[in-house]
Amino acid sequence: MTLSAFCSLATFVLSQDSGTAPTWNYALGFVLNLVAAVALIRRHEHPWAVLAAALVGPLFFSTDATAALIALFALLKAEQGRRVVAAVAAVYVACVVSLVYDAHRTRDNSVLSMERKPEPGAPKPVWDMDWWIPWLVAAVLVGIVVALAVVKRTRTQLDVAERRRDEATEQTRAMHDEVIRTEERTRIARDMHDTLAAGLSRISLLAGSIQVSGVDEPEKIVNTASKIRATAHESLDELKNIVGVLRGTADSPGGHQGIDAVADLVQSARAAGLHVTLFTDLQPGDVGTASGHVAYRVVQEALTNAQKYAADQTVQVGVTGSEHDGIRIDVRNALSSAPPMVASGSQTGLTGLAEQAGQLGGTVHAGVTADGFVVSCWLPWFA
Repeated sequence: MTLSAFCSLATFVLSQDSGTAPTWNYALGFVLNLVAAVALIRRHEHPWAVLAAALVGPLFFSTDATAALIALFALLKAEQGRRVVAAVAAVYVACVVSLVYDAHRTRDNSVLSMERKPEPGAPKPVWDMDWWIPWLVAAVLVGIVVALAVVKRTRTQLDVAERRRDEATEQTRAMHDEVIRTEERTRIARDMHDTLAAGLSRISLLAGSIQVSGVDEPEKIVNTASKIRATAHESLDELKNIVGVLRGTADSPGGHQGIDAVADLVQSARAAGLHVTLFTDLQPGDVGTASGHVAYRVVQEALTNAQKYAADQTVQVGVTGSEHDGIRIDVRNALSSAPPMVASGSQTGLTGLAEQAGQLGGTVHAGVTADGFVVSCWLPWFA
């Protein structure tokens, strides 16, 4: 606004000193340009209306087109299309008219000639200027404004695109973190399910044996109670480790037993009264942490289910594997005719293990066959 008002005042003074145009002409042009200069304050909210107000003065009167150029710059930053082309053409014509008025002033009052003021008493320098000069200068002025506006609009669009990209990246990162947290929660929930189910099943079996024995065998009752206590403590310790991971106080996930702990599982099941045979044929060497953990959980879940639904049957556990062939687990037992010791479970244990094995590239299958209930699993050696 200040630049436009200053240029309008300068043009008014030059027109007055030159005396080549009627006073009413440049005076009215000066007033219209002052109104346009004030209107430039709202050029971003109402670019078309402000541009129209800025064009009236230079199109019809002897004044400058600075306000029109500023309004055009604001319009080009926000608008595109055919109407913008018409606006550029209108501003170009206004600049040409303004510069044609300038070309007809005396040379010491012309911006185009930039002639020095004559000495006092000397005649004012006057000569004709080539007709194409105002058109060329107007084209240069409008071209500069258009180029600056295009650059500004492009930078603004790039800033918006970059900001949206950053927002999308942040959202993607947040979604990725949430997926990781969900997967970790799911894994920990499965570990808690397996730990509690195995421990509670053993406790249930031991408690059942106490109920059957009655008070006739006090020594057996004492031993069984001791096993119940030990089983409860083991399950509680393992559960504390898992909760420690959730709280961030444990260095590594609790319950991450490997394939070497399968023998301990079998021994615990035997102590709970389950008849279990174990066959292992594993190549010497280190099994991958994830594969060993899933293998342990498969055996644990299979033994837990056997304790629930076939406690009176013999369970055969086979664990074989090598670096070349991977790990194979086979747990089978005959179907029991006795009622199960517990109600039907959630059916999520083996399903969750199948998902975990699938993530490692392995498989877990469970179901009834001619030989009874069979749980079979294959896992890669390194995972």
